[in-house]
Amino acid sequence: MKKAILTVFLGMISFLAFPGCSEIKMLMKTEPPEAPECTNDECVWIFDSYQPSQWEQEWRRGEETGERRDRECEVLATPEETLRSKRLIAAVTGLVLRGEPMPPESITLFSRMVYALRCGPDFKDTGRRRVQLIEPLIGILRDPLTICPPGEGAKDALYESFGLAEDAIQSKRFLLIRPAAPWTDTPDDSHSWRIGGFNPGPVEPKRCRAPMNFAFDLGASFYDNWHGDKSAASTLWLVDRFQRHNVSFDWIVSFELEKFDPDQIYANIPKDILPHYLYFNQGVESDPEGKWNPWRILMSMGVNPRDYVAVKLDIDAPEIEQALIEQLQNNPKIRLLVDEVFFEHHVNVKAMWQYWGTDKSPVTIKDSMRIFSDLRSKGVRMHSWP
Repeated sequence: MKKAILTVFLGMISFLAFPGCSEIKMLMKTEPPEAPECTNDECVWIFDSYQPSQWEQEWRRGEETGERRDRECEVLATPEETLRSKRLIAAVTGLVLRGEPMPPESITLFSRMVYALRCGPDFKDTGRRRVQLIEPLIGILRDPLTICPPGEGAKDALYESFGLAEDAIQSKRFLLIRPAAPWTDTPDDSHSWRIGGFNPGPVEPKRCRAPMNFAFDLGASFYDNWHGDKSAASTLWLVDRFQRHNVSFDWIVSFELEKFDPDQIYANIPKDILPHYLYFNQGVESDPEGKWNPWRILMSMGVNPRDYVAVKLDIDAPEIEQALIEQLQNNPKIRLLVDEVFFEHHVNVKAMWQYWGTDKSPVTIKDSMRIFSDLRSKGVRMHSWP
């Protein structure tokens, strides 16, 4: 019996050593599969500019001049704003939750991320442009139908309708994620808008692997709840909304300062998500070279420009949050890797005093709009997290 086993073992060694046994190499993972060469002779869509909608421009002017300061709810309650808000929410929920086409009459409500087609070794501009929609920066940068008292005609079936991991206070139904965002090469043609299939390319030639998807949840609490509140679940929301558009995260990297028992952390994580879930029960830090700086960790994970990276930042620590946002604004190497950011910016706005206690803060909605607009103008799909 021992002799037979030895014979089989020696035979296996001989088989493994035989050159050209690609199946065994794959089994043993001794080397990665050959990746295609990504040359700079190809054409790629590179971010070009940000175009705020007329609606967004109205709100920006109102905040910059102070005309709408602490009057946001009053303005949102007017018939015109109520109608716009309902059309916005109906369009986004249709796109994100059900994959429905964009209603033509709602297109002008949305702001636009514009991309240029560039080709060859020098990335020469071909003159072609492609636009993709994103929700406008309006109101208090939250769901315009919640928080504030409803305007006349606002209450209907849509007003009370919320998806998984949200409610009136934690509404995220106004956020238009990139995989669900309509795009077109001919924006004047209302019937040319498409959903899916558009992934802007990198700006650096390199040997590439298959693109991967990353979600970084800064201030994650638990996978499916925050202190028992399922409407405040951020990781579950990200997983659900992106999976609806065929984007599954290869890595979900979560950070949480509050200490939890491991059994609590992993209790409700689905089996199919667990192998992709990395949980640091540790707060993030703002030092760019710090051990727990999320941008440093992101760049150390081998992420490249072809990968899709979504980041949610909500740690209720304004100084750290501000530092991380400034690092994103000022470091093009980080921005090259980050596609979408969901950030709750606590500011002094009357409608949120009872939730944030920021009535003495010098930072206002005007500052939020400047930050979000600046990052959008640098190619990051910046969203206001509730």
